[in-house]
Amino acid sequence: MKRFLSRTLPLSSFSFFPGLCLVLLACGGESDNLPPPPPPPPPPPPAAVATTPPPAPTQDAPPEKPPAPPVTLTAGAASPDPAAPLPTARITAPTKGQVIAADKANDFVVKLDVKNWQTATGSSHVHLILDHKPYKAIYDPKAPVKLSELTGGETLGEGHHVLVTFPSRANHESVKTKDAMHITEFYIGKKGAPTADLKKPLLVYSRPKGEYKGDMANHVLVDFQLANDVLADDKDHVNISVNGPGIEGNLTAKVTKFGTPFYLDNLQNGAYTVKLDLVDKNDKPVPGSWNSVTRDIKIDHEAQADAMPGHDMSKPAPGAAPLPAGAPAQAPKK
Repeated sequence: MKRFLSRTLPLSSFSFFPGLCLVLLACGGESDNLPPPPPPPPPPPPAAVATTPPPAPTQDAPPEKPPAPPVTLTAGAASPDPAAPLPTARITAPTKGQVIAADKANDFVVKLDVKNWQTATGSSHVHLILDHKPYKAIYDPKAPVKLSELTGGETLGEGHHVLVTFPSRANHESVKTKDAMHITEFYIGKKGAPTADLKKPLLVYSRPKGEYKGDMANHVLVDFQLANDVLADDKDHVNISVNGPGIEGNLTAKVTKFGTPFYLDNLQNGAYTVKLDLVDKNDKPVPGSWNSVTRDIKIDHEAQADAMPGHDMSKPAPGAAPLPAGAPAQAPKK
């Protein structure tokens, strides 16, 4: 073997001989105690995969708010007339035609005589009106009321003035029985030309009035009094016109029967204008300084309704007229 190798292989070839021995041993050499091969290298980490974060959960869009119901102006059922003896309200001071000194006018005390009508705070009362201005609710007819409390902040001018009073239910629907209303005239400083002819048809505006908050803004009463006239289909009648939020143009109604209350429903927040006109059968104005009147009211459903202290409006005051069906449980103090 040695001789063979020396004859056939050059010396430079012996450099790979150790490798040949290893090959021979691995192929059946005598030793089985070789160290184990090194473990395979760990697999390369997986390549980072770009991920898109899951979309945020979509919130359901709030349902669309349904459109507000239309504002309506409809006739309601009149409250039953009070039982006999019928209620009356009278102005005892000033007396008819009395002249009050100008420097005493503001402090002049108006006196009332109310019969057969039990009043209480937040319940039945009387309305007192000076010169066709918004009324003052009188819950204690014996309490002093100065003329300055009825002017709306204006100074009473010299000359002719008119006072009106009538009983009212807790929901401010006026009592319209015979002789329930009383009208008188007086003068400041000196007598002068009449501002209204009390012997001719006279429209006396009562409701609506002022601000309506919370539940009081629902089912708003439209009410008036009438003197020296009769309403009928083929005679004089009262036209009601209302405009404001939720009304296209004007909302109108024709009153041909005295005593029928009307109600505004579905009023929206904001300001409304209410106009009453006394007209003849041909829709022509009936002459008279009181026979066309316009008032502004304000609606705020979110505001808290004015409370009436000392009285539970869910129950009428003892002996007072009962609340009509559909009337609010609490009347605003207006």
